[in-house]
Amino acid sequence: MGTWGEAYLTRLRGCAARMGSELAEITDRDRAVRLVEPDARTVEEGFGDGTLSMLSAGRFRTLDPRQSTVTLVSSDPVRPRWEALPHLAAYVELIRAGFPDEAVRFATPDSELGLDLAAVNDEGQVLLLGAARAEPLELAKLEALVPTFEGDRVQAGRLVPGREAQLLAHQLWVTRAPYLWLVAAGARRLFRVRYGRTIKLAQVRVLPMPEDLWPFGFGGPTPRIALAEPEAVAG
Repeated sequence: MGTWGEAYLTRLRGCAARMGSELAEITDRDRAVRLVEPDARTVEEGFGDGTLSMLSAGRFRTLDPRQSTVTLVSSDPVRPRWEALPHLAAYVELIRAGFPDEAVRFATPDSELGLDLAAVNDEGQVLLLGAARAEPLELAKLEALVPTFEGDRVQAGRLVPGREAQLLAHQLWVTRAPYLWLVAAGARRLFRVRYGRTIKLAQVRVLPMPEDLWPFGFGGPTPRIALAEPEAVAG
């Protein structure tokens, strides 16, 4: 682990101290798998340039004014929320790539499907949906399971094995996002999404350019996510 990882750990320890506690032990596996230097650097630079800002008790803000409350640490005991590191890094990457500040939603509230990340147009239609997890292995599971859910069977309230993949499939069916971006520690996987009887994911190499997603620019305030229940899809 390098300088940026240590800086991020110092930030987490500061969060714990402000909560009147100590940060739980950071294991060798945490350092090797979850605390990756490039993500830590991106996040720390994001705090440095104002893209991200700390609040109290481990809470932070992005540039999304509609963001739900999110923390860098969990309490009792205080330990890192490891998925927050790649989640924040991916957000900063989108802003650096030229995605309009007002168009990038972060940690949307439950009324807007609880999306980890979303790039939207002026009408709130999701153009790119992002899902953040702590470790790359979790992304492989999502990639494998999301296409197994048929459109007319995906309902958020119906629990089945692989529920995280079910919920992500539900988010995709409701938003009909054309791109899915899976992010984890040191890992990014981008897919073009096709909707038929099931979801089909075709991996692509690079993020779409902002001018391709917003050919006429982006104006106005940050929109809410446009929701529409998916129609049943014929077999």
